[in-house]
Amino acid sequence: MNVAVIGNTDWQSKRKVIDTLQGLKQRFGTELTVIGAGGQGEGANFMVKKYALEFGMNYKEFNPSFSGYNLYSAMPESYYGKNYHFSQLHHRMKLIAERCEYMIIMTNSETMDPVLKTAYNGVKKLNKPVVILG
Repeated sequence: MNVAVIGNTDWQSKRKVIDTLQGLKQRFGTELTVIGAGGQGEGANFMVKKYALEFGMNYKEFNPSFSGYNLYSAMPESYYGKNYHFSQLHHRMKLIAERCEYMIIMTNSETMDPVLKTAYNGVKKLNKPVVILG
């Protein structure tokens, strides 16, 4: 079961991230793989990675192609190390939408940022369930 858990960099609710991940682990056990967007130092994506790994969960991330390959990268090593372009942020959200079976989006904004909107539209187009936590 591949469940994407993604969100804003300004997301600050550590408790909701922990509760969400623990609920997923309890429901799906070892069959669960958490799909994340990667993240550096703050926000929902960073916390998802941090706590999924702390809880011993299977974790894969679709970090953008301008970032480096790492132990949790879902794409092959050749995908990474590109020059930065804003479209890469949208591309990774399309990949996440394609590869997950369910999606949870953590955002505390009334209007979703354009990158998260790409993920949301992608899962809706593919008729996959999505939940927005605010």
